[in-house]
Amino acid sequence: MISRGGVAQALFTVLWALVSTPLPANAEEAGTRAVPSARSVSSLPHRGEIGVSGNPAATNVVLGTGWLGHQLGVDKHGIRLGGVWVSGGNYLLSGGIDPGLSGYSSLVIDLYVDLERFAGLKGSSIGGDFGQINVDPINAEAGTEIGYIGLVEAPPNNRSELSEIWWRQELFGEHLIVRVGKSSPTIDFQNIVRPFNPDPVRSISAVTSLPFGPAAVLPMLYDLLPGFYDTAYGVTSTWVPNETFHLSYGVYDGNKARGVATGLTGPEFNGYYFHIAEAGTNWVLGEERKAGFLSVGGWTQTGKLTSANDLIEEDGAQGAYIIASQLLWYRDPLPVNDAGVSGYVQFGWTDSQTLTFDYYVGVGFTGRGLVPNRPKDSFGIGMALGWLNQDLFEQDTELVLQAFYQAEVTGPVRTETALSYIPQPAAQPGLDAAWAVTQQLIVPF
Repeated sequence: MISRGGVAQALFTVLWALVSTPLPANAEEAGTRAVPSARSVSSLPHRGEIGVSGNPAATNVVLGTGWLGHQLGVDKHGIRLGGVWVSGGNYLLSGGIDPGLSGYSSLVIDLYVDLERFAGLKGSSIGGDFGQINVDPINAEAGTEIGYIGLVEAPPNNRSELSEIWWRQELFGEHLIVRVGKSSPTIDFQNIVRPFNPDPVRSISAVTSLPFGPAAVLPMLYDLLPGFYDTAYGVTSTWVPNETFHLSYGVYDGNKARGVATGLTGPEFNGYYFHIAEAGTNWVLGEERKAGFLSVGGWTQTGKLTSANDLIEEDGAQGAYIIASQLLWYRDPLPVNDAGVSGYVQFGWTDSQTLTFDYYVGVGFTGRGLVPNRPKDSFGIGMALGWLNQDLFEQDTELVLQAFYQAEVTGPVRTETALSYIPQPAAQPGLDAAWAVTQQLIVPF
């Protein structure tokens, strides 16, 4: 278990302050304002949301409500200071490798500066994140390769790091957007959590709040695509010709593929690069204006890759993916509220001989605002199915099933309970089916 008593006490002090201190109008607006990283807005926690991402730092552009900057008196002239603390306790009830209790904590402080307001530089902004991560090897204890807690990444599992530091520029009337520096490409590419809301009358904050790994990263990209908390230096560019289409391309330090903790290091120029491109479109359906989204992407990893058992080597790898989400049903007609159901699908493929998975399929559904007298609560289910590399594993597939209930505590604070079931964990042959219960607290500030 994580023994960080002083940190926990300080963070619970922040939680109490959030409960007892109302947000001023300007901080509330900062929490909901669109600050796109590449193409569009990621969900930003604020007091009116129904459901937030289970791991906000992996899927959101700007974190928190801006409460921290307001308390420190720095929320002026385009400066926004916020963050999020996610802390959880996990009980592997049975199965896997090492049943028992474990825990995790992720504290991220987020700075965003609108340089147009701050210094008159049109279309420019800068941002940075500092992260304090303390997690137990929860997924390894369950013997799962897909992972049922997405916040738990590769070791080292206890780290302090500058997670992001970037400059962003809008060009040609905001049709071309370029970001340079250290960042999390999972926000820009294959992001199934991010909603696309072309109609502001109908909007949701997150497509799903599932805490398992595939909600943030497709499993064949675990060891390649930089993301929280192993971010990386690189360049992201996005062309947005209109409100319904985008085309993005990014190239990043690819040394994560050889086991380097890129979140803790500077960029290396040694032949290991990760390239990724994505084209996406969004739409609305029917009189209820139900938003949908589809994106298709492809990626290439360069450099010599070695399998986990050190028996197979290859020169680079390639793959592709498709993701889609759709608001399926609204309980009430316009313009009452956004209570209803959304769904998503994911598909990924790679030709690699050294990566863990060859194919992946994911499906999930979320209901929001449907529980009587709990208008800000949400719940949902998800399935993650991966076809394992037969050069590395004896079994053909690994399946993870997960259900969650996310409840409003007060204002932007959420608590989330998840039940996970892994019928046949793949890390070792013959492991018993794993059952786990997870309880986590999400505190934007």
